[in-house]
Amino acid sequence: MEKKDNQQDNKNTFKKEGKAKTAAKKTVLIIEDQDAIAEAERIILQDQYNVHLASDGLEGLKKVRAIRPDAVVLDIMMPHVDGFEVCKQIREDPSLNHVKIVMVTSKNREHDEQKGMGIGADDYIMKPFEPVELLHVLQQMLG
Repeated sequence: MEKKDNQQDNKNTFKKEGKAKTAAKKTVLIIEDQDAIAEAERIILQDQYNVHLASDGLEGLKKVRAIRPDAVVLDIMMPHVDGFEVCKQIREDPSLNHVKIVMVTSKNREHDEQKGMGIGADDYIMKPFEPVELLHVLQQMLG
């Protein structure tokens, strides 16, 4: 009888640990208007992070305020509100000052990188990029 109780305790401990690990995952919001790119980024990150998607800057701003993610992976060229404006609005909101911002864009001009970093982006990745690069940047930021 004692052995059965120990087995049951081990199962409960495992279940509790599993829930604790899931709850400990950091949250990342991907704001990207190209579905294929958003899905690729989601697949890259889903094993290590709770991932949410927004398909444009306006939706992204609504979700960042509702979800309060640990990090945002942010495209620059999007309809309605571009990535620069999204970054600026996140940085102007004191309740979102914890959010890390990684700008991901096909724009490769140095001016765009400087502008993004100047308005508060924490890092900047050029498309196309290796999947491990995005994962590494977020791991460095979020621990």
